Order: sequence, then C-alpha cells, then structure tokens
Amino acid sequence: MNFLFLYAAETAGKEIKNKWQTYIPASIEVMVFSLLFILVTINPAINEYIQTTFFWNLVSLVSASYIIVMCILIIKVVTYHRKILGRFYAKTRFKSMLWLGIFSALCIIFNVLAYIKLNYLNNEYLTLIFDVMYLTLMYYITIASLVQINIINTTKINRTQENTQNLRKIYAVVKRHMEVDKAYLDPSLNLRKISRSVALPQRNISKAINAIENKNLNTFINSYRIEEFKKLLQSNTHQKYSISAIADEVGFNSRASFYKNFKDIVGESPTAYAKNISS
Repeated sequence: MNFLFLYAAETAGKEIKNKWQTYIPASIEVMVFSLLFILVTINPAINEYIQTTFFWNLVSLVSASYIIVMCILIIKVVTYHRKILGRFYAKTRFKSMLWLGIFSALCIIFNVLAYIKLNYLNNEYLTLIFDVMYLTLMYYITIASLVQINIINTTKINRTQENTQNLRKIYAVVKRHMEVDKAYLDPSLNLRKISRSVALPQRNISKAINAIENKNLNTFINSYRIEEFKKLLQSNTHQKYSISAIADEVGFNSRASFYKNFKDIVGESPTAYAKNISS
C-alpha cells in the first residue's frame, strides 16, 4: 500500500518528506517473518507454540490496521488531486485517480471483514466468499488502472507554472537591463556579457527571452537598437546624421547587419522608412 500511496502523492503533487519512513512497517514485517522462518526451520516445535498463542491474531490486527491507515491517506490524496484538477479542467472524468480511491475504500471494507472472519467466523463458505472478494479487488485494480490511462499528473502542471513564473522574473530583469541601462548600445553585447551584468545563468536568460518574446537573443537585442534608431532619426540633434552614423550609435557595428535586421523587423529598408517619416 505504501507504493500506491507514494504513486498517488507524486501524481497529486504532494511533497512527502522522509519517504523512507513509509517503508519501515514493511521492512519490520519482512524481518520478523524472516526470523520466524529461520527459527521454525531450526526448531519445528516453535511453530506449534506460535499456533497456540495470539500471535497470528496480533499480526492480522496490525496488518489490517496498517492497510486501513494507508487506504485513508490514499483517499485523502485522491480527493485533493481531484480538487486540483478542477482548476485546470472543466471535465475531470478519466483524468483523476478515482479508481484508486474506490480500490482503497474497498480495501478498508475487505480488511475489516477479513479480520472479523479470521478471528471470529472460521467457515469454509466464508473463506470462499473472501477469496472471491480478494480476486475481484485484484481484477478491479488491474482493469480500472488500465482504463484510466489519461490520469493527469498535477506535479508537472505545477512545475510548468513555476518554470513560467521563474522565466518571467528572469525576463523582467533582462528587460530592465536593456531599457534602463541601455545595454544594447554596446556593439559587442552578447549572452555572456548580459549574464555577468544581471548575475543570471546564460541558459536561463536565453530560455526566458525565447519563452516570453519568442525571439532569439540577437533579434531581441537588435529590436531595442532599431527602436532607438527610430527615436534618434526623428530627434533634432540627429537630423544631420546619416543613417549609417545613427546605426553605429545605437550599437550596430555592420551596415549590412543593420539593413538586414531593420528590414526583417520593421518590414522595409531604413532608407524607405526615413523617407516615409520625413514626408
């Protein structure tokens, strides 16, 4: 049951601290029964002694209690997962872990009845009925889990949202560096220089620009340079400047690069643009 619980928690995006602790009950059970197996193998009389004590009653009570507790935890996680899905999807049918919640509820009922039967109602017909119930549970968990193959892992959704938020923050820092510090005026500006200036990893900066602006770094920088070119072209202080001189001033170190990028971004040549705004 602890594997099913961890699966449910991971799917629902629930963080489980100290996951190793969930394996302690099963580990204790393995050690106890391994020790008993060794002792009975060495001395078969021990088995007869165990049968005359309340050992098996105690074992069945502890096992049933552990399974019931884990089932309750699973049901809580499944309920949480279903509520979370409502934030992202109008219809959550076949997207939730409903099958696991139903299975856990049936397991609780089965274990309570099985404990009562084992300790108080020892009957062949009841044994047959419980065997059928057990097989039905196994059949249900197999079929139901295969049918609900579209279960949504909200951990991935949450991580995607977190990544988007982080990228927006990074983009805001880079944008401020461009607009306030006017870093684009540096003709040799590149990803490494930006990274050093804003103290952020190069890879994250590149991802942020691509995700938010849908541009590569060069296009992003050149867009600022071209906007600055437009402003200077219309300013009184730069009316006597040539197009190439203004291009140099805004950070372009190549006439060919300036003309190409201007036409790609604006849709017309710098010369045609200058004529349009002067007419």
